[in-house]
Amino acid sequence: MDEYTISVQGTVGEEAIRVLQRSTGAEQFIAWHGITAVNRFWLWDALWPHGEVQLVGLPGHGAVPNQPNKQWSRWTQEHLIETGIASLKRISNGQPATIIGHSTGGLIALGIAHQAPELVKRLIVISPVVWSELSGIVSLWQRFVGQPSLLKALIHSSLGLGRYSHWAFSKSLVAFIKDRQGFYSNPKVVKTIRDGYGQMQQTPIAGIAGITTVLKHADLRPLILAKPTTIPTLIVHGQHDPIVPFKQAQWLKLTLPHADLLAIPKVGHLPYAEQEAYVNREVVAWIEKTA
Repeated sequence: MDEYTISVQGTVGEEAIRVLQRSTGAEQFIAWHGITAVNRFWLWDALWPHGEVQLVGLPGHGAVPNQPNKQWSRWTQEHLIETGIASLKRISNGQPATIIGHSTGGLIALGIAHQAPELVKRLIVISPVVWSELSGIVSLWQRFVGQPSLLKALIHSSLGLGRYSHWAFSKSLVAFIKDRQGFYSNPKVVKTIRDGYGQMQQTPIAGIAGITTVLKHADLRPLILAKPTTIPTLIVHGQHDPIVPFKQAQWLKLTLPHADLLAIPKVGHLPYAEQEAYVNREVVAWIEKTA
């Protein structure tokens, strides 16, 4: 199915958001990806038989117009959540949906569940960012927030070769994973990278810098602690995640009254690709259990 663009309003202005519908059906599943990713990098075909799956991009990601620097540098956690709520309302026509978020997308999904619970039937978060304490390449980028020119130069340097070479991009993903065998032997990973590579190349560096700025200051804990959601929640997290520390998932499990934690040993930041069959089986079983 073709990807399309919607325009939504956030706290600091209007954003163009890319949306990709993957399947049709009565039940709605709406998913947000993480920083540097694009909609076509999602796998999730296990959910296609269960309903309408729509993939939603982050601001400044994919084939979107370049924003003026004043816009991306003003992005906040609240802006991402508000654009997420607006996107969800537009796509679901205001009806409750199962929402899914990976990494930064997990931050958005958690924010939606706590600020607009009437729009959420179930919540699935994979390697979700809960607060700003990150590691790996994203942690390095965070150190340069406040120095916009240096931050964009660093991101360009970090990603530059991968944006010019499909092979280099594929190899660079080792920084996000733990189970190399599971990841690189998965034929869907090869296809997904091929399908999404062109759109990844179109993501403005400024968009990635803007999301990095949000992650530098992110902290959902006050929002969650004020009134922990009672929405059925599944947390999926690799115990060896090199980007989002596993302790953030543990904190969520202890804080949310109706949360289940699928902790996966020897897996990194991309559990849905590193151990796809296992994760799909567990996610589908949980969806059926919470129907």
